[in-house]
Amino acid sequence: MGKQPEKKTGTAPDKLFVFGLDEDGKPRGARFAEFNEKVVSAASQMKLPSVHPASPALTEIGMKLPVGRLYASGKAFVPPIRRDLLGKLKAVLEAPGDESKVHQPAPVHAAEKAKTTGGVVAAGLPRTWESIEVGQLVLVEDDDPGYGWWRCLVTERNGEVLTLRLRDYPDKGTYVRHIAQVGLLNPGPE
Repeated sequence: MGKQPEKKTGTAPDKLFVFGLDEDGKPRGARFAEFNEKVVSAASQMKLPSVHPASPALTEIGMKLPVGRLYASGKAFVPPIRRDLLGKLKAVLEAPGDESKVHQPAPVHAAEKAKTTGGVVAAGLPRTWESIEVGQLVLVEDDDPGYGWWRCLVTERNGEVLTLRLRDYPDKGTYVRHIAQVGLLNPGPE
């Protein structure tokens, strides 16, 4: 019979919890064994708040979250979770007297993000051609006839000339179009 491994005694490592709604409005959450600035940064890039240190009440519910992963690239894996679990976690944070510290992702205006990261986030739908701004979503007809219209994000506006990037295929290059050559999506009621 082999020797039984010794159980480690001492203090449990601090817990870090990441949870919230992603950009598509789907609930995501994960728990990490210890506080790590890289995880907080990755969560912030995903627009998800992180919690450290967590109150005992939040830790109890947070232990139901799946274990997250931090990749060498600096990206984190935060899987989908049930909406009711997200609701319970948020309820604990909103409870009076909860000592949990929440690290919120910094809000970034779409035009600022376009300048600093080279990427663009859809900031809404323009109501008129004259109101089209950087970061907004429009429709552009493909250069080859018969390939249809594609959703594009405005990356630059110079007078009435737009520089656009495909929303779903950002690595496929850019389009340059006059504002009269793009289609507007229905922004809904005012």
